[in-house]
Amino acid sequence: MNNRDVAIILFNISTILTQQYDNPYRIRAYRRAARNILRLRYSIAERVAKGQPLGIPQLGASLTTKISTLASTGQLPFYDELCAQLPPEQQYLMRVPGMGPTIAARIHRDLGHVDAVSLARAAATGALQRVWGVGPKRTVAIIDTLVIPMLPQSSLSV
Repeated sequence: MNNRDVAIILFNISTILTQQYDNPYRIRAYRRAARNILRLRYSIAERVAKGQPLGIPQLGASLTTKISTLASTGQLPFYDELCAQLPPEQQYLMRVPGMGPTIAARIHRDLGHVDAVSLARAAATGALQRVWGVGPKRTVAIIDTLVIPMLPQSSLSV
């Protein structure tokens, strides 16, 4: 896992904690750690693999452990638990690359129940761009990453 991927997950954790009205100091710690990771000129995963300290200032023991786990395994049980507390539609939307909890919540709020087909339909009709924070670039990225089951050839009319 590269530093950017680790930072994105930390930013997502801070956003979910914000939505849950968690401790503001805890939220700030996750955001600060994510910003500091983005500034690093070395790979955290390499440091964890070598057993070296992370070298991130103002990082507590719990957050250091979580970042080390995330960098070495690519998964963080705490993040999975937080995501499990979200509505199923939001969980589905967060699986789309580049979609965080805030945009997923807005799409869920404005468009209602969304699956791959309805998300593609909303993107094609322009309804997705009416969601605040979703512009043409994000719409194209969402369309590019969606995997929509293709219809069998026999059902297509010629």
